[in-house]
Amino acid sequence: MARKHKKKIRKQRGNRTTGYGRVGQHRKTGQRAGRGKTTQWKKSKRSYYLKQKELGFPDPDWKMGKKGFKRPQDVTRLSKTNIINVKDLDLKIDDFVKQEKATKSGSTYEINLADMNIQKVLGRGKLNKKINITVEKASKGAINKIEEAGGKVSFLYSEE
Repeated sequence: MARKHKKKIRKQRGNRTTGYGRVGQHRKTGQRAGRGKTTQWKKSKRSYYLKQKELGFPDPDWKMGKKGFKRPQDVTRLSKTNIINVKDLDLKIDDFVKQEKATKSGSTYEINLADMNIQKVLGRGKLNKKINITVEKASKGAINKIEEAGGKVSFLYSEE
């Protein structure tokens, strides 16, 4: 009959090393040169590895040394998209006119966001002014809000 609970080890409990020799032995995976295919072959299984390699069976996971580096996120991104929300356009359009980045004729504002290095318009917030925008991309929500306010969105490149 099998035991319900594992038997407690009572032998050598007062002893410093409980029968495993020097202090620090019989601890986690470092003692046995790692788990899996980490550094085992460099420490304890070198002859096994070399024999396998001789026979023509090198394990692809057992490569020595560091492998590459992790690229920063701003580099991995193919093209960084600068965005602006509809609410920011509403707040900043008068400043853009003062800086001569936008023009105003009557109650209508004209702005080319490509000149300001902004590639996309997003639809967060409300738009109270009539703005005609030229941009590379725009979200559906942004287009709807701009057209509801009486403005117009024109794209730099024809969407196919």
